[in-house]
Amino acid sequence: MKILHVSNFGEKHAGRLFWNQAFKITNGLIRNNHSVYTFSDRDESRKNIFNKINNNRNVNDKLKLVFKNYDPDLIILGHADRIHNETLKFFRESKANVKIIEWNVDNYRLDNTENKLNQRSSYLDGIFMTTADEAISNSVRNNFISFIPNIFDSSIERLKIFEKDSYSNDVFFALSNGVGTGKLRAKNILREDSNPRIRFLNSIRDNLKSDIKFAFYGFNGVNPVWATDFEEEIAKCHSSICLQRAPQLKYAISDRITQYIGNGLMAYIDKNTRLNELFIDGKEVIFFNNEKDLISKIKYYNKNLDEVRTIANAGWAKAHNDYNGKIVTKYMIDLTFKNNAFSTWKQHVYR
Repeated sequence: MKILHVSNFGEKHAGRLFWNQAFKITNGLIRNNHSVYTFSDRDESRKNIFNKINNNRNVNDKLKLVFKNYDPDLIILGHADRIHNETLKFFRESKANVKIIEWNVDNYRLDNTENKLNQRSSYLDGIFMTTADEAISNSVRNNFISFIPNIFDSSIERLKIFEKDSYSNDVFFALSNGVGTGKLRAKNILREDSNPRIRFLNSIRDNLKSDIKFAFYGFNGVNPVWATDFEEEIAKCHSSICLQRAPQLKYAISDRITQYIGNGLMAYIDKNTRLNELFIDGKEVIFFNNEKDLISKIKYYNKNLDEVRTIANAGWAKAHNDYNGKIVTKYMIDLTFKNNAFSTWKQHVYR
């Protein structure tokens, strides 16, 4: 199958965001023997100053030309905000049997995601989200919306940190403030005192600072860490903390989870994510109920690193075996073209 994949492939960032979900989806499609042509809508938008004036008309005109030349069977959009609905309508009018789907890794209730999907949905055959909550059914428009897990890719998440004999730090967390610039932004620094995640993490550290070496990035004046620097820093730790912004919806969690578990860190995950349906508590990851519970568990596991390595190894194996790009993209294509699909995770499909 010929697939046109339209997303932000981050040429602007010169490889800093090489772990982006867009690359993992493309990799999975190719591993399933599909021909994939990628189109980076945001990078194309930056190439021509007139796109700021004419609402990205040049971007959409170029994508139409790519469509004509490549003649895809399937168009996949991923956070492709520069592409107009009228362009999708043009694709359908030009090729009646073309399928158009979209993937999204944002929490449905955050970052204007619900509004964006509502505006786009009627032009799509299906939407795939890393949120499984029933709330996503609000964006169904004569199509389907389905949960997919964050993708683990062995060519991107390459480390096996659980194989290390020793660690210079203990617990890792990175807040991705400054994705665009790679550095802390002033507006986020000003909001730190009101940020529930930062307050939570500061409290955890204050309670354990005499016993645990934390490696926290992206707040308290410490810049975020990216790319190879990120890999070097997580490799100094044996564990990580996964926190999601409120409101907490079912399965909704930052794709940081793939970088943590996928590289062999043991992960502490908020039980409110309900990801205990996808990972086994105490065997593949560690779930915590609240701050007090997390403090207790960090104290225990920091003294029992052999258990940490065993759990991290099992979580790594589950993630790479069951939630890799080849499996996830096959599910996406099967559901789009056959109206049914097998998955290794608990399905959530709304029509």
